[in-house]
Amino acid sequence: MRAEILGNDLTQVYIAAVIGREHGWNHIYSLALQQDLFSRLRPHAIFNDGAWFTSAPPYAWLIAPLTLFSPAAAVVIWLAISLVALAATWWIAAPGAGTTRALWLLGALAWYPLLYGLALVQPGLVMTLVVAVAWRLSDGGRPYLAGAVLGLSVIKPQLVLVLPVVLLATGRWRIVLPWAAIAAGFILLSLAVLGSDGLNDYRATLAHQSQMANNRYFTLAYLLGPGAAAYVWSAIVVIVAGVGAYLNRHASVARLFALGLVASMLAATYWHLQDFTILVVAAWLFWRDRPPAWQRAWLLVVVAGAEFGWGITPVPVLVGVAVWLAFLVAPPTTVSKPAPATV
Repeated sequence: MRAEILGNDLTQVYIAAVIGREHGWNHIYSLALQQDLFSRLRPHAIFNDGAWFTSAPPYAWLIAPLTLFSPAAAVVIWLAISLVALAATWWIAAPGAGTTRALWLLGALAWYPLLYGLALVQPGLVMTLVVAVAWRLSDGGRPYLAGAVLGLSVIKPQLVLVLPVVLLATGRWRIVLPWAAIAAGFILLSLAVLGSDGLNDYRATLAHQSQMANNRYFTLAYLLGPGAAAYVWSAIVVIVAGVGAYLNRHASVARLFALGLVASMLAATYWHLQDFTILVVAAWLFWRDRPPAWQRAWLLVVVAGAEFGWGITPVPVLVGVAVWLAFLVAPPTTVSKPAPATV
């Protein structure tokens, strides 16, 4: 039972945090130390590249307090935090009211990418809450605080990578400024803590991970190959998102946040099935902008494409997200008042 509950991605972060606490934070990417602790925690499991710690140091720092508990207890605590984060995200961002609004929560809990992320004990649901809170603050006229909250996205930055481009293109630098300051602070602190040896270990880990096909299965590289073409098209997605954001500069903040999240997915060069969880909050914010019914219906393509992505290839979900991005880039022909926030 102990091995079962530790068969998830949080165990990697827990191991890194324990190494940081016991051996120094410059050693968290040491594969020898990771393998030693992994073998003690999961003696019957195989330590391979899927068990390496690959996240940025701030994620390990965030999990460090959980090392005061056993690894199994840490998993349970993080799962509880994730479920609370989902409920809070729903309360803040889900559209509608009454029974209709409740269905959004049930639908999210029934979606395979979200359930898969829970099974892996990933930080995706915490990231959805970060985005939802930041949107609510910015929509409420508190951009600096919204940017400060978005600074917490350093635990998994690829999920929101294009959002600052979208916000800058619309002149919302008051959100981006504190976000960039906090991110820069974390980067500098990480470099200082890792030192040259730790940084070299991290570079080697990232170089290896970039060669793994499963890390790009749900990206444009699936269609274009892992070479330069995929990176060129990712850059094109970022440019299109920036132009689309400028064209929508007078649109609701909800629409702009949705645009940034959807573009982040399509521009990603490193994406897994569980990462589609971030599109839950994107869909809710998109719906709040009251798009035409036929555009809302298109979200079913995205939902089904990700639901069955492993069985039918990622092509349907990539096409679905690309069309969704086109909806968001094109300014609406009629301006409708966004749905009011409920909190």
